[in-house]
Amino acid sequence: MGPANTRSTVEGAMLSAITIIISLIALYVPVLGVFASLIWPVPIIILGIRHGARTSILATAVAGIAVAMLQGPAQSFNVVLGFGLLGVVMGWAIRKKFSPYKVLMIGSAASLVSEVVLIAATIYLMGFNPMKAELSAMKESITMVGNMYKNMGASPEMVKEMVEGYGKILDFFTLAIPALLVLSSVVSAFLNYQMTKLILSRLGQKLEDFTPFWLWRLPEYTVFLFLLGVLFNMLEYYWPVGVLKSIGTNLQLIFGFAFILEGLSLVAYYMGRFNVSKILRVLLVLLIFFNPFVTQLVMWAGMFDILFNFRHI
Repeated sequence: MGPANTRSTVEGAMLSAITIIISLIALYVPVLGVFASLIWPVPIIILGIRHGARTSILATAVAGIAVAMLQGPAQSFNVVLGFGLLGVVMGWAIRKKFSPYKVLMIGSAASLVSEVVLIAATIYLMGFNPMKAELSAMKESITMVGNMYKNMGASPEMVKEMVEGYGKILDFFTLAIPALLVLSSVVSAFLNYQMTKLILSRLGQKLEDFTPFWLWRLPEYTVFLFLLGVLFNMLEYYWPVGVLKSIGTNLQLIFGFAFILEGLSLVAYYMGRFNVSKILRVLLVLLIFFNPFVTQLVMWAGMFDILFNFRHI
């Protein structure tokens, strides 16, 4: 075995061990475990970039076996499919020298497939629907809050109005589950790419970066897809089959979130152009995130920026 092969084997073993350690942190450490779950694919991605897809697949399998020995096959299945596929696919895509945006799209698709397969497997193999269980728990908590307000002396009308309001929000989230899965997949792929880029830069290997945030611009067809969602929601009043409303709500949520990012990019551009102080920048960002009206303005500004490119005015 030559020096290159030895180095590859040692590095592969080290990254596999790190993957297992992160798995254990994700399983046993409550707060830190959430962060560990997000970056679990990073060692797998690095293995795929530096040593190929075969090595990253083997490392994923080793981590899965270790988790199965400690926590059982079900947990191993969750870990390997939930994060392993994302790591293997993103490592392969980066090694192929795809652009960051293409890697993000491929990684998001892999993450989404993992989430959908995990949910389907949980339903059909274990007879347990995690989505329904979560929604049921939320409904119970709403009822408990209503009872608590009753015991505190709140009027029945006020309690009823509050419970109905929370119920409508819950109905919205029920409709928007596909959009939430898509958005979480994109965020997961983006975070893993950025974390991989940071670690590889320390190892002397550079990855191509995304366009600077203040120059982000979405393609014009995103506006069409958002307006298509609006149209579907309007048609629901005339053709109430439920499907149109679901599709329309998810399209509006996905691309509405994208327009908020576009609007924030526009704000960042003009804050840099006019040399706005750091304190004022922080206050403005806080206002955008915590004031729904300002958030809505930023979303519309982002949508119209896609169409008219305000940065060239």
